[in-house]
Amino acid sequence: MYYPYFLFYILIGVSIGLVVFIWALRNGQFSDQQRARFLALEDDPPVAVKSSGKGGFEIYTLFFLAVAGIVSSFAIIAYALLSR
Repeated sequence: MYYPYFLFYILIGVSIGLVVFIWALRNGQFSDQQRARFLALEDDPPVAVKSSGKGGFEIYTLFFLAVAGIVSSFAIIAYALLSR
């Protein structure tokens, strides 16, 4: 029976996704929905936004989450295959 391990894995993924979604809501990522629909119609390229100084931290966090997801995927698959 492999399903408890995969349910736990799915629960972790859903909880990480929920945390990221709540973070995006609190930081105003979805605040300007009316402007977003017209961005494809503009002729001028968008103006570059200044970096907030958190770019390094966010990149390292995303890299860590990606590596943690890959490692946990391999760990769960290896454990499910080797626990027979």
